[in-house]
Amino acid sequence: MPRRRSPSRSDSRRRSPPRKSRKESRSRSRRGGRGGEAKAEEKLGPPLPEWGTIGIIQELKAAGIGFIRPHSGKVDDKDLFFHKSALKNSSFDALQIGDECTYEAVLDEAKGKAAAKNIVLKNGGMPPRRGGGGGGGGGRDDSRDRRRR
Repeated sequence: MPRRRSPSRSDSRRRSPPRKSRKESRSRSRRGGRGGEAKAEEKLGPPLPEWGTIGIIQELKAAGIGFIRPHSGKVDDKDLFFHKSALKNSSFDALQIGDECTYEAVLDEAKGKAAAKNIVLKNGGMPPRRGGGGGGGGGRDDSRDRRRR
């Protein structure tokens, strides 16, 4: 004979509400591309005209940051900081010290310091391909076929 649950016990257990689908439960910050990039834009403040708009890449660090020396010279004996996410027509790995670029200097309100954004290399950014010719290889070795004949 099957056991019956007492009515008081079954009533005391309540079901949790049904779960939302995965699509409904995602936050808005994940929907529109890179969330971190939007946050970085929000922290940038007013423009800083004393830094100019044209300069030369002066220093590059492995962590994806670098410094630009404005054509007008250093400001307060400092070069202008930038992060690789500020590059528009080049990758950070393609940059070289001495490359000329244009930029917008703004106040990074999170750090209280000047930073460059919308950096565009004047030479177009990407270096010319080296080594000539595209990929290749992977074809048949004709010498094998000749031996079989």
